[in-house]
Amino acid sequence: MKKLIMAFVAIIIFTSAAQAQSLDKFFKKYSDDERFQYVSVGSGAMNIASAFGGVDRETKKMISKMKGIKILTLEQGSNTALANAFINELNEIVSKGDFETVVEAREKNERTYIYKRVDSKNNADMLIMSKEPNETNVIWLSGKMSPEELSKMMNEGNQ
Repeated sequence: MKKLIMAFVAIIIFTSAAQAQSLDKFFKKYSDDERFQYVSVGSGAMNIASAFGGVDRETKKMISKMKGIKILTLEQGSNTALANAFINELNEIVSKGDFETVVEAREKNERTYIYKRVDSKNNADMLIMSKEPNETNVIWLSGKMSPEELSKMMNEGNQ
């Protein structure tokens, strides 16, 4: 019984690490592709910005829990095959990564999806994917927060 429990714990740890790694690989793959615009903001830059931005105490607390934000943008023009491959790869990561769909919005030719997940060690990820006729954006926010803190952060952003 003890061996079974240890094996189960090892599988959970390995799965959590593999899920984060797949997002890292996804962003690294496309950040090096010249057809994409890439922005990465680390926790240090976010904390500095919050110090000068007139941000309230509660917001500063949430920002301090963020590890970073990464953004990929593809202005596809006529390259819809690349955009479709990009979105399909992201959808595969989302489906295998235990993400919960928070928002799904469709309007004419525009689509927006927001996904979140928090693992047993309070590693939190939020993915925002926006697809318009000539542009696709993926934003990845990662941090260390409980499911309640992530939900609170998302609810404050919707007000």
